[in-house]
Amino acid sequence: MKGWTDPKSNLSVGIVVPVYNEAATLDHYLSRLYEVTRGRYPVVVVDGGSSDNTRDIARRYFDTECVPLPNRGAQLNHGAQCLATDVLLFLHADSELPRGFDFYLRTALAEDVVGGCFRLQFDRAHPLLKLYCWFTRFRWRFFHFGDQGFFVRSEVFREMGGFAPLPFLEDVDFLKRLKKRGKFATLPAAVKTSARRFVQGGILRQQLANIFLVALFELGVAAERLARVYPHVR
Repeated sequence: MKGWTDPKSNLSVGIVVPVYNEAATLDHYLSRLYEVTRGRYPVVVVDGGSSDNTRDIARRYFDTECVPLPNRGAQLNHGAQCLATDVLLFLHADSELPRGFDFYLRTALAEDVVGGCFRLQFDRAHPLLKLYCWFTRFRWRFFHFGDQGFFVRSEVFREMGGFAPLPFLEDVDFLKRLKKRGKFATLPAAVKTSARRFVQGGILRQQLANIFLVALFELGVAAERLARVYPHVR
């Protein structure tokens, strides 16, 4: 699938969105993505075997692929294989790209960067969430996750072997490996994402759990074990 080429940067961009049982909110988020991309960028939605009508909703907007099991790392890799673009942008199903996202990508990729991400904004106003978002402008590992919209040059992605096929923390593993490849950019615009996980689990409790689980992962605890205790919402 050929992507739209920006005439100023001469780089084509493709977007991958992994989904699993997102029917309750997917229409909203994909409609926003369609508005922002304006039909100029190829988008591949990859379903992980949903039991609701997620696939039907996704097909109203974008090309939709299916894999048999919900594994976000494997879903992201599958979507990347469907795109023949210079740059890959990975977006969570409950996140919204900022308007003008392509301008920020173009500016960053004009420099010698291998990839990067956006800052973060939540769809709910709360002092602790705002504080957490403020920290995402910095390069600290504990404040960069996949819901910020990772992007990477395709050749770098292939050299890395893509995402590890992990059920959890595939974004942490990917970021750690990506930063070893070269300069990583944090863009000044923010991706807006759902705060549902924090609201359900308690904002402070959820953030402390995130930090604790990432620390355990860095110490060598398997992602499969950590996934069993993570208080997350698919």
